[in-house]
Amino acid sequence: MAYDLFRDFWWLMFPMSFMALGAFRAWLNYRARREVIDVLRDLAAKGQEPSAALLAQLHR
Repeated sequence: MAYDLFRDFWWLMFPMSFMALGAFRAWLNYRARREVIDVLRDLAAKGQEPSAALLAQLHR
């Protein structure tokens, strides 16, 4: 039974893996953006100006 299911739907492995990869990339982008925002929040609390490179990462 399980072998027949795999034999009939083996091709679904590819779109499902692409969807999982896309979700993982979106999560990584979210974490990177959240870290930049946390640094900006810390700099604002200290009263310092953020660097241009840090702001460029936010607009990426």
